[in-house]
Amino acid sequence: MTVNPYERRLKMEERTEASKFGPSSRDPAGSGTPLAFPPIDNGLDYLVMVVDHLAPEHGEKPGPRQLKYVVLHLQAAAEVLLKARLEQEHWSLVAEKITERRFSRAKFEKGDFTSITPGEAVRRIRDIVGFEITAAEEKSLDTLAKTRNALQHYGLTETYESVEALTAKVLDFLIRFLYEALYPDVQALAAAGDDVLQDLEYISAGANRMHTYITERLERIGPSLEGLAARTVQCPRCFHNTLVVEHNRASDPHLTPRCRFCHVEWLPFALAYEYAVIHNSGMATGDVPTCSGCGSSRAVAREVIRVCDLPPNPEDDGPLPEFHSFGSVDFCFECAAPVTAPAPEG
Repeated sequence: MTVNPYERRLKMEERTEASKFGPSSRDPAGSGTPLAFPPIDNGLDYLVMVVDHLAPEHGEKPGPRQLKYVVLHLQAAAEVLLKARLEQEHWSLVAEKITERRFSRAKFEKGDFTSITPGEAVRRIRDIVGFEITAAEEKSLDTLAKTRNALQHYGLTETYESVEALTAKVLDFLIRFLYEALYPDVQALAAAGDDVLQDLEYISAGANRMHTYITERLERIGPSLEGLAARTVQCPRCFHNTLVVEHNRASDPHLTPRCRFCHVEWLPFALAYEYAVIHNSGMATGDVPTCSGCGSSRAVAREVIRVCDLPPNPEDDGPLPEFHSFGSVDFCFECAAPVTAPAPEG
């Protein structure tokens, strides 16, 4: 079934009696138009907007303003859908302080409570609901939440490629979550109706277009990475194994960590910090060794997996399935070398 995006949008507006183009025809003044978006419908609509902005069937790449809304809508969708599943389990699971004496169902229905963080929602989905969320999926969701927070407070500094790569991974998880956790059987999907089925197909088609572009781009840049495996690691923004610690210019004596896929660049110490945060490889500064090659300690990250540490034929170039299942080294992003202990004196 092919879904026309314009027809899909009209159906959504009919379903909610509201229009993004202005007041409903049923309420010309707009004064009584209901804002009727149940949680799952709300989450699906956010995802449709993500696809509209980032993976249109025809059109140019989105500009900075559209990328901003991709991040905001995607994070909103993830949070809404995770909490919708928790509410199905029990309404109180969405609240931060379940045991607070003044908390009640009446306050919950009025929205008069403090909701849980996205990270806590992931934990409760996994530990209380019992739905499996892999380490790679949790990493993508965590990165999305941090990107959204940075956008709100400091502005968006991501590239189109990094946003698209992260979006494709989060969409993959949310599509699986929708089918397996929110609509786990044929009866549930049938009860949801044609509108939900069309939304799911529209979102899946957009995710497929992203993956097609990503695959083609990885194939194009593959030859440029040959011979650089010892100084190439997984990028903490797009999660592809395409981040190379290299000279920005031949005349520049300093090395610059730069991702060949998403074009994001770091100062060495900033990458060491971000790598540790994203990969949870330890942040205790007293535990970070000093590089014997350049004397740096703040540009060193623990347990770094380089491309040369990976199996000869990895199945894909996406997030590593289990970080600690591969060999790793303490790595200096200042000089692009494993950290070795200083030679003993005397």
